[in-house]
Amino acid sequence: MKQRRGYILFELVIALSLLAGVLVMSQQWLVRQHQVQQRQGWELEARNLMTALERFWLEQRRVPDSLSELVSKGYIAEVWQPWGQPWQLSTQANLLRLQTQAPDNTEARWLARRIAGASSTVDDQLQLHVWQPLLLALRERYLHRIPDPDAPEYSAMASDLDMGGFSIKNVGLIEAERLAGQTATLQSATIADLRASEVVVTTLSAAQATVAGYDVVTIIERMQQLEQSWQTCKAQGGCQ
Repeated sequence: MKQRRGYILFELVIALSLLAGVLVMSQQWLVRQHQVQQRQGWELEARNLMTALERFWLEQRRVPDSLSELVSKGYIAEVWQPWGQPWQLSTQANLLRLQTQAPDNTEARWLARRIAGASSTVDDQLQLHVWQPLLLALRERYLHRIPDPDAPEYSAMASDLDMGGFSIKNVGLIEAERLAGQTATLQSATIADLRASEVVVTTLSAAQATVAGYDVVTIIERMQQLEQSWQTCKAQGGCQ
C-alpha cells in the first residue's frame, strides 16, 4: 500500500512538471504572437503615417510643422509612436525625414526592413523617409495654362523665357519695366495697351502700325508735310 502511494506521488510530480512546461511554452507562444501582432500593427501604422504626410504635402503644398498638425487637420486620429518616443522632423530639398528612438538596434532594423523608404542608424534610430509627391513636383515645375486660384505662383515664371524662334500670339496686354530689341519688323501692328517705363528698339519697320487708333504711317507723312511747310515758310522769311 505504501509503495502504491509512492507511485501516485511520483506520477503527480511528473504531471505537474509536464503541466508547468506546457504553461511556460504556452506563455512564450502567446508572447511571441503578441509581438508578431504588435509588429504587424506597427507596419500598418507606419504606412498610414507616411500616406497621411504625402496627402498633407500634396493638398497643403508644404510639409507640416509637426505631426500634431496632421491630427488637427484630420489626416490621422492620433500620432503613432512605436516605442513611446516622439518623432523628430527634418527636411532636405524635396525629402521629409522622420526619426525616433528605438529600444535597440534589432527593433529598429526589423521595422526598417519591412517599410519602404525606412532605415535604421547605428545609434538605434528608426528613420522614415517621405518624398515630395510626384504630382506636386510636376505642378511646381511646369507653367500652368489655366490659373489655379489657390496657387497663383504656378502661373508665374521663375526664370527667363526663351521662345527659341517661336511666336507669341494674341497678346491682350504687354506690361513690362523695359522692352528692348535690335530689330522689330511688323507687317501690321495694332497695340491697344502697351505699358513700359522704357522701350528701346534699334530699328523698327512696319508696313502698317496703329497706336491708340491712329495710323503711324499717316502720322509720319503728316509730320513730314508739316516739316516741309515749315522749311518753305522759313526760306521765305515768314517763319522764325
